[in-house]
Amino acid sequence: MNHASELEAAVRATLRTFAADPNADTLCALSRAMSRLSSYADSGNSTGYDREIPGRWIDSSAACAHAHEHIQNMNSAFASGTTPTASDARTIKYAVLAATALFGDAVRSDTPPPVGAYTPHSTDPEDDFSVFGIARAAAHLLGSGWQAEPGLHNTRGLIQHPDSGPYLLTVGDVGDMDPELYVESGDTRHILWSTDGQDLATLARLAADTIRNLALA
Repeated sequence: MNHASELEAAVRATLRTFAADPNADTLCALSRAMSRLSSYADSGNSTGYDREIPGRWIDSSAACAHAHEHIQNMNSAFASGTTPTASDARTIKYAVLAATALFGDAVRSDTPPPVGAYTPHSTDPEDDFSVFGIARAAAHLLGSGWQAEPGLHNTRGLIQHPDSGPYLLTVGDVGDMDPELYVESGDTRHILWSTDGQDLATLARLAADTIRNLALA
């Protein structure tokens, strides 16, 4: 695992602890981990990073700053003796998830594939609009260790990680409504609403965000 991946993993680990018990100590640990992530995003250590050109690293830095703002607001509440609400904790959770997702995207955009690397089902992800294609793109967004395996004729994708999952992405009937794309975890279906007309990147992001939230729950 490289340094950037270690920073991202550290943030996710402290976020799990904070989400389970949002108190001053777990918030402080999350703040420290986020500070290290922000410093990397701001440092220019990544290939092609340029503050003057909008792109993945600029987006990552902005998302980190946004998450820090919410963290500092809660820290001020603790300092003043105010008890933050469950909504405040959720706001931090989603802000940090967004920041780590954009950070991971930026890291991967700077990492060329190994020479001669072979990827099963190696059609261009931009052209693979099957359910498995969406699942594969979602696994890529989820980061290191996540993989997707195809189902029958690529009509479903099993997304899993050695430490989490598995999560099935498929399309099926949901009550008396038209078939919808959903993530199945255990016996529960998590429907990805309003997917009509969406592009591959948007659908993959919806699936990845759903799985990320389930993995942290």
